Amino acid sequence: MRVRLENITKQFNKDTKAVNNFSAVIESGELVTLLGPSGCGKSTMLNMLSGILIPTEGKIYFDDDDVTEMPSDQRGIGLVFQNYALYPHMTVLENICFPLEIKKVPKAERIARATEMAKLVHVDMLLDRKPGQLSGGQQQRVAIARALVKQPRLLLLDEPLSNLDARLRIEMREEIRRIQQETKVTAIFVTHDQEEAMSISDHIILMKDGFLQQFDEPQVLYDSPANCFTADFLGNPPINKMEGVVRNGEVYVTDANLPSGVKIDLPEGKEVYLSFRAESAEYNPEASLKGTVIMTSVMGKEKITSIKLGNMEVRAYMDAKLTLKSGQEIGIGFKDTGVFVFDRETGERYL
Repeated sequence: MRVRLENITKQFNKDTKAVNNFSAVIESGELVTLLGPSGCGKSTMLNMLSGILIPTEGKIYFDDDDVTEMPSDQRGIGLVFQNYALYPHMTVLENICFPLEIKKVPKAERIARATEMAKLVHVDMLLDRKPGQLSGGQQQRVAIARALVKQPRLLLLDEPLSNLDARLRIEMREEIRRIQQETKVTAIFVTHDQEEAMSISDHIILMKDGFLQQFDEPQVLYDSPANCFTADFLGNPPINKMEGVVRNGEVYVTDANLPSGVKIDLPEGKEVYLSFRAESAEYNPEASLKGTVIMTSVMGKEKITSIKLGNMEVRAYMDAKLTLKSGQEIGIGFKDTGVFVFDRETGERYL
């Protein structure tokens, strides 16, 4: 099912717009992640899709159906929450069957459908257990099965992995992707975790303060951020961001008062940010941009090096074969990708 959002705004009071003039199209069968920091409006957007909230302005379409003010129970959605919301007095089978029981599906059919769904999420050996006898990951699988058993048009997942430990989160996000691809259900996944979003999404919608910042494939957001916020939000370690000024068609790093070697056609004296990924820097003794090594940490075939530039610290991946010592001055060059120039006021990307 295709989801179309047209100029969605949600205003809670005179001064608070949780979502502001939001438009996007989510294609049928895709898993799209709503990503952003706390308070950016992603959960509000999910609640409007589910029918829990009604938009102040705008329209929501499921295929060609206007569902903007349609009640939740008529939208054909499946919901998976952070806290699982399983009934403790029911078995796994009874929990999965429950949505079908509400719909008065015959007992034999609902047991057959629930058992099939339990196999899909790999809990078919646990059907007689109660939720209290399950691990967190197993409970989340049951919650997903319960959401899918009614064959929803749209699956909504609201930070479903937040309560799991780090290792189990990796396992479960891979399972969510597998299940979504096998069922081919259109799914919208809410998270503030960029690694989760990058690893399982067909597309990511990045939000800030209720506004859509960029809607693209995960690698495009990383390689070609639309603005400074996108570049800052994605990446581990975080992108290095330095204040700069344009002189003679080149960005000078303000804090170090040194030319960066990055050429750009902007007016003289234009104030910018020069941002670069840790993997986009390289050791270059001939480079005009010089810094002092603070420390290095070896990570397999690479070493991440902390470098002091003026009064600030940046991080760069260097070849592990290089011998770099604390206090050593080094030249920093840049590769062709992962280096960006942004307007310091607007965040607009120039390079």
